[in-house]
Amino acid sequence: MAFVPENALEEALDRAATDPMARVAFFHALMESPLVVMGQVKPAEGTDRQQLTISALRHNGRSYHAIFTADSRLSNFAGSTAPRFTIQARQLFETTKGAHFALNPNCERGKLLMAPEIGYWLDPGSARAHRQLRLSGVHLTPPAAPPRLLTDALSVLFRNRTGVLAAYLLESEPLDHSEPRHPVVGITFDGEWRRMAAEVSELAAAVAPSIILDVVHVVPGQPDPIAERLANEPPFYVRQANLH
Repeated sequence: MAFVPENALEEALDRAATDPMARVAFFHALMESPLVVMGQVKPAEGTDRQQLTISALRHNGRSYHAIFTADSRLSNFAGSTAPRFTIQARQLFETTKGAHFALNPNCERGKLLMAPEIGYWLDPGSARAHRQLRLSGVHLTPPAAPPRLLTDALSVLFRNRTGVLAAYLLESEPLDHSEPRHPVVGITFDGEWRRMAAEVSELAAAVAPSIILDVVHVVPGQPDPIAERLANEPPFYVRQANLH
């Protein structure tokens, strides 16, 4: 049965299902939209606060709270008499930090939302794009299995950002083993770097939420051992010159 969107959030979800570049817009829409939650709101005993009781389901050994983009999606899943309440997504996620969610379970358009993914979109300013990497603290190597979903999506983004001249990829392994191995993307870019880095972080969080990512500005002639190491690798993206 074809999925027919009922509201703006469902339209964004439908586009994101087939277009990785639309996933950032979906998450922005999600955070500002009301959601229908399978559960109840009750007064918390001894206080004037409300207590949320949210139904959960199991998938691959993990618990997910059931949430929906429209009242009809919940009714199709659990029947019209299933208990429910409506709440703004941001308020729900702020109240339930650390929880995982299943958006529209058993629907043609749905998504599992993991706690780290939700945490990023609650506070995109916490992105790692502006931290300083030190070559003395990491071991950089070419990845054994390049993250193609990520690099393909970034290449599409870069083609639409004229200031991006080239992009490089290495894998970082902290010497203190404080983090798992993860990609480091270096970008030769002429423009507002903080905005570019934020766009890369947003897109990475949308298309590959399980991947830790560091982003480095590669500026020719600027002494930066990490950037120099990246620039010595074959780029996975190079802007093609316009020939007239």
